[in-house]
Amino acid sequence: MADATASTNLLSGAIRFTGLGSGTDFDAMITKLVDAEKIHSRRLGIWRSSWEEKTKAFQELNAALITLKGTLGGMDSLDEFLVKKTVSSNTAALTATAGSSAESGVHTVEVVGLAATDTRMGTAVFAAPTADVTGGTARTLTLVVGGTQMTVNLAAGTTLKQLAEMLNAHPQNQNKLRASLVNDGSGYRLQLRGMELGAGNSILIDDGLTTLPGFTASGFVQTQSAANARLRVDGWPVTPTPTATILRAATGLATPSTPLSGTPGSFKFAAGGSLFTVTLGAGATLQDLVDGINALGSGVTASLVSESSQQTLVLTGTAGAANAVRVVDYPGTTLPGLGATAFTQTQGATDGYIERAANAVTDVLPGITMNLVQAGQTTTLTTATDTSAVVDKVKGFVEAINSVLTKIQEQTKVSTVGAKTTGSLLTGNYGLQMIQQRLKNILAAKGVGFDRDLDPVTSLASVGITTDTSQGSPTFGLLVLDEAALRAALNSDPQAVARVFAADNVPSTKEGIEDPLNPGHYIPATSPHFQFNSLIQGITKGGEYAVTYTISGGAISASPPPTIGGFPATISGTKLTATGDDNPAKGLVIEVIDTTDGTYTGTVFVKNGKALELADEIKRLTAPLEGPLKILEDNYQDIMDNIDKKIAYEERRLSQLERTLRSRFAKLEAVLGTYDKLSASLSSQINSLPGKK
Repeated sequence: MADATASTNLLSGAIRFTGLGSGTDFDAMITKLVDAEKIHSRRLGIWRSSWEEKTKAFQELNAALITLKGTLGGMDSLDEFLVKKTVSSNTAALTATAGSSAESGVHTVEVVGLAATDTRMGTAVFAAPTADVTGGTARTLTLVVGGTQMTVNLAAGTTLKQLAEMLNAHPQNQNKLRASLVNDGSGYRLQLRGMELGAGNSILIDDGLTTLPGFTASGFVQTQSAANARLRVDGWPVTPTPTATILRAATGLATPSTPLSGTPGSFKFAAGGSLFTVTLGAGATLQDLVDGINALGSGVTASLVSESSQQTLVLTGTAGAANAVRVVDYPGTTLPGLGATAFTQTQGATDGYIERAANAVTDVLPGITMNLVQAGQTTTLTTATDTSAVVDKVKGFVEAINSVLTKIQEQTKVSTVGAKTTGSLLTGNYGLQMIQQRLKNILAAKGVGFDRDLDPVTSLASVGITTDTSQGSPTFGLLVLDEAALRAALNSDPQAVARVFAADNVPSTKEGIEDPLNPGHYIPATSPHFQFNSLIQGITKGGEYAVTYTISGGAISASPPPTIGGFPATISGTKLTATGDDNPAKGLVIEVIDTTDGTYTGTVFVKNGKALELADEIKRLTAPLEGPLKILEDNYQDIMDNIDKKIAYEERRLSQLERTLRSRFAKLEAVLGTYDKLSASLSSQINSLPGKK
């Protein structure tokens, strides 16, 4: 029977009835009744689990797409995709690397000399770095490195170490010079090392401005001279012919007699390992400057040329790399408008070889970087496409895409066993169907901006990559590679193969040219009338754009207006620029190269390879806010959140049900207890009646 404790527990919802006076296990009964009511909650849980599994599937696909994008990122430029190798027969002479534009072939390279920096050792010897170099008097040291002048002002008592530190920290040093202390056993010396390679980057002491004893020009020994790297490539030059520096500066002055300025000034330059200065008074003319330079005996000749209604100052040095001419900038040159940046070098001083101011030479053999190692050596460079490396990249491309396609197949496949057909987790899911179709469309289509008339390779199928359409095949629906076809395409035109994979805004033009042998018949050809000029990265989109314009009177006419991509184009001289916010060609610039009167039409192409095209699509698909996968995942999360609310409601309902049942069965137990007492009382009274003995 229920007792006081049971009644108290009832209020807390913790009452249990097992083994109570009625002999009925109401606790087990309540548990089964509540459990029977959980069927809807269980269904909701199963339903939620299915959405959770779908969400995980989207997350797995998203991860697979991002992995694919990473693979594509390693082959979305021509240099990354088209692996060229160049082999040096003598690595003691030079080593070399080849980019995608390197031409296959063999070259003979003779390293005549290496580029070097200027190094000078001081002859003054000091007992310690803390030794006073000033002799107890304030001093100055002025030196020039290339075209930069530096002056340090030394207070009395400045030490050798402090002098080196002042030079290294000089605001105009900018890593052009390194001063250090060298102990050669006899004591400490100041060493000056130029940090810029190439002839003309000598370290020169200006004796006219230096008052520090022992540190004038005669106080240093040149241990290494600044020099250019010197090469002979494929026998050229046959006979080295030294050249001289030629510098030109537009002065903005109308005549040689025009005054330079109203204040005194100086013009300073370095030539042949020496410094020269022309000092002019207020009101001096341009001709005075020319006469002053020519009177120095420096080996540099000054002259004036009248160009575009102004005088151009021309400085011509003496032939030979050691005679390189450098204008020394402010505070060396103080004449306005004639500092180092005003001059353009139209010819450099050389010893007549192929010369560069560096030992990494990038612009002699197209696409090949030569790293010079030792002078007096000759090597043979053999360059070719690394076909095996390119094939491996294509295999990686196919495998990475197939991993995504396989993931989609696994998530959407339909299995048939006998008469029973079973779908997978995401069978029929519109989102996955859309993603799959987008990828397939890109893989099957002609490359963006490619032209079937002029581009020898326009699609993946052109290089042996197709989709397996054989039902029942283990690779059904996946990409398959015909390696023999790929190798044949690489052997035929490796650049064309590289473009279909890795072109990044590669331009071309097309125009119909009348066949001279068949009048009235037009042959597609690269336009002889206009050419690609430039585009804006990130703004101009890949594609093909129609071009129309009219030449009238030798100039581009504004009527009718020229167009690019169907939108009006702006005119600037001989250049046309695509405009229009909705125009994918926006920012594309073409240049008219034939100004013969007439109306012209053609096409300009901006090619993007499949790696870039796929990467852009994956970027859209996996966008963290508005990508389709993210939208689907968010939608599914909303569904799960709503299911969670229903499950929470069910849990509250079942909890209330259990409390209600326990309350009711507690009352029932109390009633049964009362009747049990009554039954016992009646039984006792009956047993006490006469005659029951």
